[in-house]
Amino acid sequence: MREPDSCTPVVCRMLVRLIVAEGVDRPVMLDLSYDRADPYAVSLTFHMCTDTTVRWVVGRELLMDGLEKLSGVGDIQIWPCRDPEADRVHIALCPWPKQKAVVVTAPARTLGAFLRRTLAVVPTGTEECHLDMDGAVHQLLGGPDESLR
Repeated sequence: MREPDSCTPVVCRMLVRLIVAEGVDRPVMLDLSYDRADPYAVSLTFHMCTDTTVRWVVGRELLMDGLEKLSGVGDIQIWPCRDPEADRVHIALCPWPKQKAVVVTAPARTLGAFLRRTLAVVPTGTEECHLDMDGAVHQLLGGPDESLR
């Protein structure tokens, strides 16, 4: 397998299980995407139906920690399956306060391989070197009419 180009986004498609009720789940396709332009984040796009997608943005470090232990507070929590042989990680997403979380189980090995590929592009601890702070400040200070000048 060739090393990822540092300019190319790292992508991965996997089949996950959406837990609908106790003992009932359904398959859902999940696309993971990582771009060094946003080095702290991973985009998760769930393909719920043929034309419906739901996108969440999750911290890369949160995903890495969730492979080993319960991680996250609030609207996103990730934890490994109790059975280490099961090769599963659970991702709980709570879209609104006081609403029941949606839980997805994903293959831990596949998620781990994806995260290792992101680390080849942007190693842990070097994320801030990839941020375009000047561009962000210019965009914030320029306002919506900046392009008209």
